[in-house]
Amino acid sequence: MAIEFRKETRISSFLDPVNNFTEKSLPIEFRYNPLTMELGVLVEWRARQPEKPDLSQLIAKSLEMNCPFCPELIDKVTPKFIPAICPEGRIKVGEATVFPNPMPYMPYSTITTLGAEHFVGLSEFTPKMLYDAFLASQSYFKKLHEYDPEVKYCWVMWNYMPPANSSQIHSHLQVLASYSPLAYHQRLIEASQEYRNENGANYWSDFIAEERRLQERYIATIGNTVWLTSFVPRSLHLDVMAIFQGRDAITSLTSDDIDAFSQGLTRVFKYMDDENFYSFNLCLYSGILEEGNFWTQARIIPRAITPPLGISDIANLTLLGDTKMIVRSPESVCQELKAYFG
Repeated sequence: MAIEFRKETRISSFLDPVNNFTEKSLPIEFRYNPLTMELGVLVEWRARQPEKPDLSQLIAKSLEMNCPFCPELIDKVTPKFIPAICPEGRIKVGEATVFPNPMPYMPYSTITTLGAEHFVGLSEFTPKMLYDAFLASQSYFKKLHEYDPEVKYCWVMWNYMPPANSSQIHSHLQVLASYSPLAYHQRLIEASQEYRNENGANYWSDFIAEERRLQERYIATIGNTVWLTSFVPRSLHLDVMAIFQGRDAITSLTSDDIDAFSQGLTRVFKYMDDENFYSFNLCLYSGILEEGNFWTQARIIPRAITPPLGISDIANLTLLGDTKMIVRSPESVCQELKAYFG
């Protein structure tokens, strides 16, 4: 079965008061994810350029709250791992530190801080900062799998700045593991298995080959990571995917894989910063070790509040209709991103 990037265009018409009530028609494009069939609605005429606010007061206020991740407090107020998982109490790689989350979301819930600096702007992250943080997070997963081999599902999440639901300005990752998958992750894993059963092939290998052939959303390849924009974005403005070719789990990633991912992320961050975004969500979804149907991959989406009323970027259509609202075509975003990947 060929991978189909299905889309349908419909027209909405009305009498326009701006132009003496003459008839006006606007296109609405319905897109269907080729693997999961999730629905996205593209209305480019609704796109508005985000505005980057002055963050100085927000940063100052966060410092007044005695940030637990800053150097003077991190060793005093953050928890330690039980000795059976990590005898040293915390995991440190470069300036990154991993420790248990005192308010866990999952059976295994930890935090990785990205260094000593309280606030790091989007364009200021370096590949080394990111590399250390993701390598430290991977080290935790390796220790965890030795301690509890029954844990199969892992994620690294990043909520950057308050619009992305971050409660701390100091950059940190949410490193999670559980005995069952998250709902969206489960759909990806099950659909990948179904594709293997029906076609005798790995969906992600075929998907990358088709995207490379089409050259519509394929951005670049760095090392073993393939960078694309998603056909059905999970955000209004853009959705960037990074797929680790042939890597069945986060623990399977090599140091070169993590380095390539870190390099690509800094380029995506530079693009988002130039587009006036200052907040994002990221999720690194792990496949299941030694199964091979789902390749480990990341999704990065910006978060934005639209002026002048501070409108949320997540609407009823998404929250209660489970349908993605899109205002920028992934194909045009892809062309812009290519310049940042050289």
